[in-house]
Amino acid sequence: MGYSLLMMFLRFLLLYTSINGDSIQEPACPSFDCGNGIIIGYPFWHQNQQLEHCGYPGFNLSCNDQNPMLRLSDDYLYPIKDINYSNKSLTLFAYPSLNSAPCPKITHDIALNTTPHPLFNSLGNKVVHFFYNCTLYPPSLPHIRCLEYGAKRSFVFKEGAIPEFDWDRYCASIVALPVIDEAVDHGDLVKGLGKVLQKGFKLTWNQAADEVCQSCEASGGFCSYRKGQPKNFFCICSNGRQSFNCHGIVSIQEEPNYVGIGALLLGGMVIMATVFYFIQKKKKKFGLYKPV
Repeated sequence: MGYSLLMMFLRFLLLYTSINGDSIQEPACPSFDCGNGIIIGYPFWHQNQQLEHCGYPGFNLSCNDQNPMLRLSDDYLYPIKDINYSNKSLTLFAYPSLNSAPCPKITHDIALNTTPHPLFNSLGNKVVHFFYNCTLYPPSLPHIRCLEYGAKRSFVFKEGAIPEFDWDRYCASIVALPVIDEAVDHGDLVKGLGKVLQKGFKLTWNQAADEVCQSCEASGGFCSYRKGQPKNFFCICSNGRQSFNCHGIVSIQEEPNYVGIGALLLGGMVIMATVFYFIQKKKKKFGLYKPV
């Protein structure tokens, strides 16, 4: 009986060691597809199926109607049209309805100077300005005919090409949003507004600015930030989680699991006490126990 209990304790100890050792290995971060054929991978991560260590802070995506969606700091979700990992860029739709609307009306500004992470920037776009339902306007300006409403007219202009006029006073609303350079330069904003806006807008991202992450990625690892904080950085490598990069730097040690250690010690004490009790009982039974 004592030998069996001792073996049970040893098995328990090995099981606990195995579980505790595996805890420092982060769950896998496979690429995923929301359903529209766009393969999503590092440094982006699925906020509902993966943990923060699978990519950069602010690069979390969700899936909605088979589309990968990115939330910008204006708290709107934007469908991702394309991701180009070689030049580190992604293209987003300003509005999902732009796919089928020949004459869309933009309802809110999209300000790319307040993106979810400093690694994002808005190179590759031009800003266009919409002036809706203007009751007075300069004569002979081309207007958006599909948005005519009685005598009211709506207009669209590129940044830097807005005619001088008191637009704020005479227009019901003014909205600005980015559009990919090529679409603005080669498209007709007034007549082909829907087609121009369907091109979406672009965000590019830089390799992580901090030297630690650059070293990690250069060594073939993935930069990870526990709880989204850069100070809680670690590098995911093929041989586990490292503190700096994948070139032989000592692995990060987990903070001790004091609850688990306490439970292990308590369980060990109980088992050892039980073993001791049966050993003493066995000695007494066979007359081997001599009271002092």
